[in-house]
Amino acid sequence: MYRCFDELDDAVIVLDRDNTIARLNRSFRETFGVSSEAAHGMKTGDLVVHYLAPLIREDGVADRMLKALRCRQEVAHVTCRMRTSTGEVRRFSFSCRVMTGEPYAGMVLARFRDVAPECDEAVRSAWNARAKISAESVFAGIGKLIPYGVWVCKPDGAVLYLSASFLDLVGMTIEECQHAGWLESIRLEDAAEVLADWKQCLKTGYRWDRELKVRGIDGEYHIVLSRGAPVRDETGRLTLWAGVNLDVTARRRAEHLTADRAAQQAAIAELGQFALAGAEPSELMDAAVREVAEHLGVAYAKVLRYLPDENAFVLEAAVGFNGCDVGTKRVEGGADSQAGYTLLSHEPVTVQDLRTETRFHGPALLRDEGITSGISVIIQGNKAPYGVFGAHTREQRIFTRDDISFVQAAANVLAQGIERKAAEEALTKSEERFREIAQRSFDMIYTCYTDGGIAYMSPAVTRILGYTPAELIGCKCRDYIAPLSLPAWEEGQKKMARGEPIEGLEVEFRRKDGSVAFVELNESPIIEHGRVVGVQAVGRDITGRKHDEELKNRAFGQIERNIEQFAVLGDHIRQPLQVTLGRAELLDDEKAAAIIRDQVERINDHIRQLDRGWVESRMVRDFLRRHELD
Repeated sequence: MYRCFDELDDAVIVLDRDNTIARLNRSFRETFGVSSEAAHGMKTGDLVVHYLAPLIREDGVADRMLKALRCRQEVAHVTCRMRTSTGEVRRFSFSCRVMTGEPYAGMVLARFRDVAPECDEAVRSAWNARAKISAESVFAGIGKLIPYGVWVCKPDGAVLYLSASFLDLVGMTIEECQHAGWLESIRLEDAAEVLADWKQCLKTGYRWDRELKVRGIDGEYHIVLSRGAPVRDETGRLTLWAGVNLDVTARRRAEHLTADRAAQQAAIAELGQFALAGAEPSELMDAAVREVAEHLGVAYAKVLRYLPDENAFVLEAAVGFNGCDVGTKRVEGGADSQAGYTLLSHEPVTVQDLRTETRFHGPALLRDEGITSGISVIIQGNKAPYGVFGAHTREQRIFTRDDISFVQAAANVLAQGIERKAAEEALTKSEERFREIAQRSFDMIYTCYTDGGIAYMSPAVTRILGYTPAELIGCKCRDYIAPLSLPAWEEGQKKMARGEPIEGLEVEFRRKDGSVAFVELNESPIIEHGRVVGVQAVGRDITGRKHDEELKNRAFGQIERNIEQFAVLGDHIRQPLQVTLGRAELLDDEKAAAIIRDQVERINDHIRQLDRGWVESRMVRDFLRRHELD
């Protein structure tokens, strides 16, 4: 059933419904040198990767071909160069589709058609057609496709042809250019130098390659890339000069614009580094207005600080405003100035012509300088706008979005620098206040880092431990912990390493004289980038309190012993008294017995007083213990 495919001149692959090779026709086998026996039952991917891909000369074609066959996609025309079994590289058109007619329904037919003869015929037809077309019509057709077209000159430079687009640019006719010479008749910047180069090319026969600044009839200079080469006959004799004139004005402007933007970005980066280096706000402002004036190409730039209580601005930095007192010059707020309107609008403001501006009035600062155009952007502050950054020119100018972005970027760097400096000053004042408090504190305050040891120690350490702060800077706290307190200290450090604060940690520190001091520590971790790097601690001397607790414990012990002694003493006395009282009852002498009973009763009174004292001692002990816990 595949015999009909063998009659085709195109190379054909038939894929079965499971994407295996069902048949390669005669033309395919002969063209690409693949036998039916080798390919029968082979997977599509193996055929493309191992047999066809090495023959294909264009990148990506093999991948596209493989995807189309595997996914059973319909492809109409993919042209590529392939090497045949004879070693010749020819151009083939690849196509594939899923067949629908029986008995091939569901199978894929892939075809490689040799299109090289068609291409050769097309080329020959084109050359034959070109031979019938005049040179002038060819030049005219090409000239319409090239900005400012083509030119043709005689060996001596006399003009034979100039495209109409170039003649329209300079406002001349071909006859006028032929009379005086095309480079001699147009208005050029550096004309003498250009003509000297042209004459040198005519003399030497070198290629002509020169950028020309041509003044058009619109009065503007256009950048034209003029290129040409000598045309020689079979004997090498120069017969013509032919070339093109390309309009590269837009490209050159784009290149200049790109260079300007790169310079602006570099200026912003340098300004940012200056801010990060800790420049004073006044220095940063002066640098900002200079950079903006230079890289934006304006003569005037200024920084105005807003005074909300006065609804006015004060000039803090300026370029170009001669005679204006920086630090004292005032500018109106609100709609009376461009700066005030900028704050009201909450966005950048551009002015093309201040003389016809209707949104706000031009302030005296701008009017006195004869300023026409400008940009103003907000310098943001921490809670409210700090002020306005402005850039201005006397000449009328349309500022672009890139111009606005550059000025805004400078204002943002300035805002960050001002805010950073304010934060540093606030931090410095805070540190000074902290040190003043720490210096006067009765407690020992210190900062200790894991790597560097003690970084700060308050003077109270001298009273508590006997060391001066200087003696402890750089030391490790652990080295001054008494051995008995080391377990509690180490446990506290584990808690601190987890980022948890510690309160009421009681440890013994070794004093300089060898004695120990009890210190109660409250510690907070110092965390940087999610890692505990140190500790901030306050240590209170509780040595006296510890001594008081020891004395109190001794007193409790004495009370306990007294109570026990009271109980024992009472028991020891009562038993002999009972014996004595019993013996007195046995006496015949009533008078003596009465005396004994009277003395026994007196002794019992003393014992009862001891019992009351024992009860009162217990009550005192219980009272003291309750209040100790409170």
